[in-house]
Amino acid sequence: MNAVIIDDEPPAIDLLSAYIQRTNLLTLQSTFTNPAEAIGIFNSANPPDITFLDIDMPGINGLDFARLIGHKSQIILTTSFREHGPEAFALAVRDYLLKPISYERFLEAISKVLPAPSPGTPSPGFFFVHTEIRGIYAKIDVADILLIESDDNIVHITLSSNKITATHQLAEVQSWLPPALFSRVHRSFIVNLARVTAIDHGQVQLENGTRVPIGRKYKEPLMAKLQQLTINGRP
Repeated sequence: MNAVIIDDEPPAIDLLSAYIQRTNLLTLQSTFTNPAEAIGIFNSANPPDITFLDIDMPGINGLDFARLIGHKSQIILTTSFREHGPEAFALAVRDYLLKPISYERFLEAISKVLPAPSPGTPSPGFFFVHTEIRGIYAKIDVADILLIESDDNIVHITLSSNKITATHQLAEVQSWLPPALFSRVHRSFIVNLARVTAIDHGQVQLENGTRVPIGRKYKEPLMAKLQQLTINGRP
């Protein structure tokens, strides 16, 4: 989801920008210190999904700006003053954040905006998982997965540039993966065969240098998949 920040204080923009970059499902679309300069983006072909809007700004304040853009974006108001609360919620904004804003409070606000994943069969190429933060879902691009590791009742999903912890069982996540490209190599590990660089001495080596042990009961199914992916079918 694309997010825009409108705030006349650069440090406040920097903080929210950092939070957005830390949050898997959000992309920072643009920032503005002058609300008058932001009007155009809401009338464009690609208006922001979420707008972090400061209330106390010179010229037009955030409350008036929220009335101006109406329902073109989901608004999360930010302010240093509590007294704006009743008027803010009368505008049907999604949340009202008091500065200084913690990352935990930021995530709570985002959870009110992010769509919940639909139950049933996942869409081709990606799926959503429940994260450790209540109400927050993370989108997982299947091709981006290197490794999935079980840790009791949670899993750690290693992606190309980050790692996501999700409240799922390993077998549950495995059922969402294309079986021809993913292999369970140990009771605690699933690897993406497309991201494997070598297999030797009873271990699988991944692109990021991680080495994963191959469990005895998983060796034969793994070798069968490798044979199918080997030139001329010879391992």
